Amino acid sequence: MHENYIKNSHYEEDDVLLTSESELIIRRFLTKQMVQILLLLLNYSMTNKEMAEKMRLSSSALSNILQRMKKCEIELLVMEKKEKYILYSLTPIAKEYTEKFLVVKEKKDLKVIQIHENETIQLINCRNALRKLKDKLGKEWEADFSYWCFRYYENGERGKMPEVDSFFETLEDLIINEQFSQFESIMDELEDEVSRKNCLRYINKYIGIRRLCFLDEDDWKTAYQFIDDIFRGEEMCISCSFLEKSGDLTKEDIIKMSNGIFEIVNCSLKKKMTKGEFLDTWSKYFISHEKLAYYIADKYRNKYLNR
Repeated sequence: MHENYIKNSHYEEDDVLLTSESELIIRRFLTKQMVQILLLLLNYSMTNKEMAEKMRLSSSALSNILQRMKKCEIELLVMEKKEKYILYSLTPIAKEYTEKFLVVKEKKDLKVIQIHENETIQLINCRNALRKLKDKLGKEWEADFSYWCFRYYENGERGKMPEVDSFFETLEDLIINEQFSQFESIMDELEDEVSRKNCLRYINKYIGIRRLCFLDEDDWKTAYQFIDDIFRGEEMCISCSFLEKSGDLTKEDIIKMSNGIFEIVNCSLKKKMTKGEFLDTWSKYFISHEKLAYYIADKYRNKYLNR
């Protein structure tokens, strides 16, 4: 085990790092699972695998959470490479926040806390956009929503109805920011199954792309092998070699990633995009993984444009 005990040194008054502003940033950012990670790392440093076992998550699922934590304006995690492992621990400010708000020092018991996991700025923006779109479409909401899904994604129509543009832009923003539980809550608010299916038909490719980005973060060589496999033949196929290295990836993960690449390539071919246009259109969905986007764009150009 790599549960290296870190001595619990409380800070003197002069050493306090938290401000009211940083407390608010952290409080608004944290999800329930992130709180669990803070509590696990309060007195220990741990590997991804050790945390995953304690939280009963797959290593890949935990990696997704850790990647989101790295995006906080306030640095929360310290990473230290030890042999072939990466050990995670808390930054001083994260430790101070955890001790102050999540632990009762006298009893050493965990506080009962309520984290509003879904209430992010992106979710609020998307929910407001959905409300305005429903108001605009009125009683014919269900039929008209499917119609506008088609026009927005199939025909690439923008600017026809600002409420439509705003909703799909904020919905995609949830995915780009990897707020998948918040995305699911918006799907629930669509209310009818037809609207959800029509929306997911076009949105799922972006979820697949972000899953590929997670893989790139965990194991870039396997991610690039996946891309090589996808573009190798006339049809999109996955090699046995990739499957052997895929680790915690589920069949559903692999299907989502494959469909994500297939959809953006197919859409690019329909619009006869150049490599530059491909990157201009899709790079935003590969945020923090721009090299992966360039690699895919090269594959797209070499396979389809250089014939």
